[in-house]
Amino acid sequence: MEVDFEVGRTIIDDEWRSMFHHDIAVDWARQVLYVRDDEEPEGIMAFSLETGEWVRTLPTPTGDGPRELTHGFRDLAVARGGGIYASGLLRVIEFDASGEFVRTWTPNAPTRQAVCDLAGAPAVPTQGGVVRRGPDGDENIGPVLSNGRAIKAATVELGVAISQRLSSSRISCLDGVAYVVSSYDTGSDSVFVYRAGHEARRIAVPTDFIEDDCLRAVTVNGVTLRRECPMWSKRLRPSFDDLGNLVLFGSDKTTQGAIINPETGCYAMVRTPSNRIHRVARIHADSALVFRHATGRRHIEGLGEMEVTYGNSANGVSLHPLRRVTGDPCPGMLPSVG
Repeated sequence: MEVDFEVGRTIIDDEWRSMFHHDIAVDWARQVLYVRDDEEPEGIMAFSLETGEWVRTLPTPTGDGPRELTHGFRDLAVARGGGIYASGLLRVIEFDASGEFVRTWTPNAPTRQAVCDLAGAPAVPTQGGVVRRGPDGDENIGPVLSNGRAIKAATVELGVAISQRLSSSRISCLDGVAYVVSSYDTGSDSVFVYRAGHEARRIAVPTDFIEDDCLRAVTVNGVTLRRECPMWSKRLRPSFDDLGNLVLFGSDKTTQGAIINPETGCYAMVRTPSNRIHRVARIHADSALVFRHATGRRHIEGLGEMEVTYGNSANGVSLHPLRRVTGDPCPGMLPSVG
């Protein structure tokens, strides 16, 4: 699949915006985009997907109080009924659909960042599984190894590695099933699947467009540099399209990610024409929700004046259709894409 930038609809086009495209949540039912923007560093800004106008701001102040997040906001997810979960390293704040504070939850789990809505309640990844807020206390789902907030490890070094991996893990949930993405120092990410009363399983990440030990020549302002080839399958962030397909997007500027049927493993790769300013964040129906990174000129030592892309600062959001380029379509996946 490729994103067709020749057609589409602009949602936000504001040079003064500075949005971080990784940490977002999209309420497609209510047509609201939740995103972190530099205008409100201790809050989550909500924008209409129909008009691009600001709707509200959810406060997520840094601190140790009951309505604050230790070391700041790290992740967010849409809750059942249109609310929002905002996660820090230790606790999760819940807001209702109108942006009002509901409650705070401190999971009995090691430090982590990610959160999802699992069967109507917040859940976070833990060592070997998932911890969910239950009606009578926290519930462990999957072969959980951690003992509350303590990690189980044979050595200090292994414990540090597990802690770092858990801190960078991402989670997305659908129909009572949790999908956790774990990253490693080398190689592709792994996707683990957890469901109450079922054995944990693993979904294979596609290996298309992955080049090991690859160096690429990049010419910038007449200067040739050699850099490692990008690996799209690292630092993946999971989400779902409207048909229940698992969507994984990384940080590569050309191979944006993959759409996977979580039951069959059939997949489609999502690519963009070579560019350095667009990042695909979500898939809905036959379209991609795309963030446009800001650009500018800076003096770089040894290279002189150069045009640079600000990878953590997007000033545009748009919807663009997908089009099939090669391969046979997966049954039932993106049926309206030609």
